[in-house]
Amino acid sequence: MENIIGAIAAFHDFLWGMPALIILVGGGIVLTLFINGVQFTRFGFIMKNTFGSLFDKEEQTKRKEAGVSPVQALTAALGTTIGTGNIVGVGAAIGVGGPGALFWMWICGFLAMAIKYSEVVMSIQYREKDPSGGYKAGPQMYIKRGLNCAPVAFLIGVLMCFGMSVIAAVHSGSVAGNLSEVGVSATVTCVILVAVVAYIAVGGMKRLVHITDKVVPAMTVFYLLLALIVIVPNLGNIGTVLAEIFKGAFTGQAAVGGFAGATLSATVRNGLARGVLSNDAGLGAQAIVHSQADSIDHPAQQGMWAIFETFVDTIVVCTLTGLCILFTGVWQSGASGETLAASAMSSVLGVVGQYGCILALVLFGLSSLIGLVDAVRIQAVTMFHNAVVGRAFQVLFILCIVGGCLLDMGTVLLMADTANAIILFITMICLFLLGGQIRKLTKEWFGNNGDMQAIEAARESDK
Repeated sequence: MENIIGAIAAFHDFLWGMPALIILVGGGIVLTLFINGVQFTRFGFIMKNTFGSLFDKEEQTKRKEAGVSPVQALTAALGTTIGTGNIVGVGAAIGVGGPGALFWMWICGFLAMAIKYSEVVMSIQYREKDPSGGYKAGPQMYIKRGLNCAPVAFLIGVLMCFGMSVIAAVHSGSVAGNLSEVGVSATVTCVILVAVVAYIAVGGMKRLVHITDKVVPAMTVFYLLLALIVIVPNLGNIGTVLAEIFKGAFTGQAAVGGFAGATLSATVRNGLARGVLSNDAGLGAQAIVHSQADSIDHPAQQGMWAIFETFVDTIVVCTLTGLCILFTGVWQSGASGETLAASAMSSVLGVVGQYGCILALVLFGLSSLIGLVDAVRIQAVTMFHNAVVGRAFQVLFILCIVGGCLLDMGTVLLMADTANAIILFITMICLFLLGGQIRKLTKEWFGNNGDMQAIEAARESDK
């Protein structure tokens, strides 16, 4: 077993070295060019039509009446995206890679907007209505229908079911590990997680969005307020912290205090790997969830919500976690990376900060698990066209939750990162091949400022 884990670790280190740098940074740049950099050039338009539309109650009511609304799909996807990686993952990245890892998480975040946008647009473009409800969607569908490559589509489906299940173990293990710090046994945590996830699994997408509609905004605001309370008193350290981030991003970090020091490769690798684990760009799960929205006028319309989702996840939530850890200086304490965020908050707020961080982590972990458990079902049904098989994969998913509560987190993270890398490489290559379609739909939507009448008129004139 030690030899197997060692071989996986060596393969992991290889994948998350130069290959990951090329596929994530290089690939993200290529996709950014395909979409004309809309995450930068049309950021205001995107925010107006995503965040701004949240306050239009009439519009939101109309969308919900049509089925699963774009915002409900967003909150379900955001619930899946904002998970323990935003707390534990950021701490682990800084704990191993130093402050510079946060810079590489930012790079990953901005490029991930193009990646997530592209996979959501393609997923909706090639989705199919499932007779039992919802849509068959995700990488398997756009590879099968868009590239006419059924064998690769089936392979990515298998890998995604495995990958999402392993990620479930990461989330459950993170929740169990942090609750154990306050005396909650792993067994109790396991029973509660399994009960909640099973309840959602039985209810399907409608039950999922009914819960995420309320829980995701509340938990996100709660965590942001908690982080700001910690950061504000330490704003005097901003110059030092920024210098450490940018210097460490390109030179690594020398050992300071209890911190072991990080090579440049470790800084880049951990920043990118934790960034992917946080925002899930290129992994397909959120593309499946986003594609369950019924009232969509155009694929790029939901693609904008994917950009907004990634912005909130990586640029806002992950940044605040990283700044909490760096501003308070706990990253130099030698403490485990998985507990750095809780240590940072408790250093300012005492037991309130510790319990507040743990509560946020539990909510983040749960929101990810309940979103992924339905994504696994949809993926399995898409592959095998059988609802019973979908339920069987959900049982496997729940067993992974149990395993995550009981296994060593280092091994679980290793398996998750390795599975993520393989999925990422396949989906990115397929998105490159679909670049022409992505460019066409992007130009069509943004070139007409989302005006469907103008888009339809342009389509008629091209015939």
